[in-house]
Amino acid sequence: MNMLTFGKNEIQEQSKPFIAEAVFAVETISANKQQEKQQKAKQLLDTIFPLENGSHQDVTAYVIDYRHVMAYFKDGSHSGLKHPKHFVAYNGEKEDPCSILLKDAAGSHVEVILGCHKGTGSVEFIEIDDIQLETCTKLSMNMNDTNIAAMRHWVSLIKGDENGKPQVCSEDKEFVAKSGEDYSLDYCYRV
Repeated sequence: MNMLTFGKNEIQEQSKPFIAEAVFAVETISANKQQEKQQKAKQLLDTIFPLENGSHQDVTAYVIDYRHVMAYFKDGSHSGLKHPKHFVAYNGEKEDPCSILLKDAAGSHVEVILGCHKGTGSVEFIEIDDIQLETCTKLSMNMNDTNIAAMRHWVSLIKGDENGKPQVCSEDKEFVAKSGEDYSLDYCYRV
């Protein structure tokens, strides 16, 4: 899975695959250390899908504004993504999305599932329930086959099983595209 969105010079300067390290850093945190897991997950978002201004750490709400996702901060200011084309779809209401679907330059999807607001009456930082990374398995019966079948899998970054291993699921997912049309990601599809 290629989740890199930086220029080739920046990629070549990395001595180790930083995405794999960032994912590993989140997954190795114990499930009972939810605040630390949240912090690492938001750092991963800052790395892969940075905001134009500010950090995902300081976001109090995400809102869909026309064809863009906007991040709002405690002081009332807001920012879009540094690369707006990475936002492709969402679930829920525009004013309070349940999840945001992002797509990197290589075509891999990342679903950011947002937590519900606690309702304390004060402005709070948004919680991320989960970040699901798309991986694909391609199947072909022979090397010259141009009609390749693929299976889409979702690896959970925050939620794990009882042993702390990341959850993996394969399911069809439906979203609303930023254009307002349906955006479907089927478990099985043709490449």
